[in-house]
Amino acid sequence: MVSMGHQACGALELWNYPVWMRDLVAQNVDGTDRPDHIDLAALEIYRDRERSVARYNQFRRSMLQILISKWRDLTDDEEVIETLCEVYGDDVEEPDLLVVLMAEKKIKGFAISKTAFFIFFVMAIKYCNLS
Repeated sequence: MVSMGHQACGALELWNYPVWMRDLVAQNVDGTDRPDHIDLAALEIYRDRERSVARYNQFRRSMLQILISKWRDLTDDEEVIETLCEVYGDDVEEPDLLVVLMAEKKIKGFAISKTAFFIFFVMAIKYCNLS
């Protein structure tokens, strides 16, 4: 518990997934290693899709937020824009929520974006039962 309070956490941004979690060795029930390795980052996206987690713009629609119509609405970072175009093309309706939340511009002085803050705020209100 003490180390959790003193150790810096990773930034909530793209390309900051711990390397060791990108190549996990799966084990059989008997404890022997399996030949296939697991990329936990890819698995998270796969599970979101499997559970029908809304894509980024659809999520923003459901939260009554302004939608993005181009990658520049999301970020000014050229490397991020280039990568999003490579993965999703020009279709801003396709991006996975988890990916784009990490790509969004952060609120000045905060570690999270406006969308992530909105989620945090709504959950805090619900948790505190202030609604």
